[in-house]
Amino acid sequence: MKSRSWEVEVNVDWDVLKTILSEPKKTLPFFPYFKEFDDQKVRFEVPRFIFNFGYEFELDVGFGNSEAIYTFRGERGILTVTFKVQNGRLKVTANWAGFGEALMGKPLEIFAKGIAEAVKEFCLSSLCPVVKVSSEEGEVIKINAESAPALLKRLSLEFGTSFIVEGTADDGTYLAAKVVNGKLVELRLKQGTRESVISTDVSVVELDEGLFEDLPLDRNFKIKVRRLTP
Repeated sequence: MKSRSWEVEVNVDWDVLKTILSEPKKTLPFFPYFKEFDDQKVRFEVPRFIFNFGYEFELDVGFGNSEAIYTFRGERGILTVTFKVQNGRLKVTANWAGFGEALMGKPLEIFAKGIAEAVKEFCLSSLCPVVKVSSEEGEVIKINAESAPALLKRLSLEFGTSFIVEGTADDGTYLAAKVVNGKLVELRLKQGTRESVISTDVSVVELDEGLFEDLPLDRNFKIKVRRLTP
């Protein structure tokens, strides 16, 4: 069996992490090499011939004491991803048992690191300043450049990888963000008669404050979220 691990700091309760990991349909699209998840069948595609995850896997999810396990069973082997929390740190371990084990080291390292970083970002998003997100409406209190990325990450967990969120402040400022297949592709801003559109192509889990620094934030926004068909 080939194995690689990666650790990140996550200062959240285990219950928060368990809630995130209990919905793989929402988290898997942000894992490295992810291609498709349909009816409990997962497809990964890795750009290396010998480490070819171009096959379907059956997924089982299990939980223990501060631990979660994703088990992917496929025709060429078994991929196991373990999530373990201890002393405020999350350790993600990826194990591969099957065809081509000797050459799995680097891809497994990329896999474990990417998963750990994605889950870390979703944990941080639980702290974003959103109140009363009910159905497809809610309110954001004093959002700023630092909290805007966390808001989009949280909405990704709530509404999936493709959606539009629109926000209107008391002074009429209008902001909208469009996310398609887990990537922020458009920011739209309107103040009075002035309207501007920013095109981008950044994964939601990689967003930081830089993209939002020049936007007129620091307001209370009433938001509406609409799912999209990718």
